[in-house]
Amino acid sequence: MDFNLMGAIKGIVSVIGASDINKEIEGKTIEIGKLLAKNNYAVACGGLSGVMEAICKGVKQENGFTIGIIPFGEKNKANEYVDLVIPCPFSQARNIVVVLTGDVCLAISGKAGTLSEICFAWIYQKPIVALSSVTGWSSKIANQKLDDRRNDMIYGVETPQGAIEKIKELMNKKHKNLKTYKENNL
Repeated sequence: MDFNLMGAIKGIVSVIGASDINKEIEGKTIEIGKLLAKNNYAVACGGLSGVMEAICKGVKQENGFTIGIIPFGEKNKANEYVDLVIPCPFSQARNIVVVLTGDVCLAISGKAGTLSEICFAWIYQKPIVALSSVTGWSSKIANQKLDDRRNDMIYGVETPQGAIEKIKELMNKKHKNLKTYKENNL
């Protein structure tokens, strides 16, 4: 591993998305991974294939740091680009851990599992950025509110550069548009 964590990481971005992706989504996801690493953001994800592998690959190409939260406690199932494997003894319930690990959540494509992560991010007050230029849930929920428990929305972006700019904006300011956890009566 070739990275130095002391003071270098500005924050953690939870990246969620489909486990099976096409070349277009893979390319955009790798580019986002590179940009995240160049801007000193670590990545947390489900650590397996598809968006998870592509984001980790991009991060590692720029010597960034990746966290993979793996289902069923099977550390050996992590993709080759994961630096820190966190095995969870459950499958889809790990989605909560993935979302809570990051400061901001980035959705890229996705199916039902990604939708559950988007909902958890919404409930737990994590700012959400969604890549709207790809198929899947990220394009369907971009620039939408899921319900009235928050005053903000899911921020839609078209490009990898747009994703980084929005993430930087959200990381650099206190996210004041959210109700507190207690106000939501969860």
